[in-house]
Amino acid sequence: MLSTKDSDSIKRGKAAGADNLTAEHILYSHPSIVIHLRRLFNLILKYSYVPAKFGSGIIIPLVKDHNGDVCNVDNYRGITLISVISRIFESCLLSKCECYLYSNELQFVKKKQMGWASNIYFSTGC
Repeated sequence: MLSTKDSDSIKRGKAAGADNLTAEHILYSHPSIVIHLRRLFNLILKYSYVPAKFGSGIIIPLVKDHNGDVCNVDNYRGITLISVISRIFESCLLSKCECYLYSNELQFVKKKQMGWASNIYFSTGC
């Protein structure tokens, strides 16, 4: 299994992507998976080539309001199911490069130290 630190960053119970792999497949696989993933990720960085499947996903429509009109297209939002291996790669890359990255002060999604209450406060200009 992966270390506790690594396994905490992978969300369990999520649907599989186009590759039919879930986080549980990785978390409960043989410990050598770490070696194979590290080799894959290093090759991706060395050759500046990301597999095309890392950029593909399955879009699933979700109903926003079950009491609303389910025939109205505005009552749906889409989520994209992507490969768990590409999510792990993204997480590893972000952890190595986040000190070089910044975002606009109006960007709130997935910002550390910023909860939803802060987002509402700042976005409404209160």
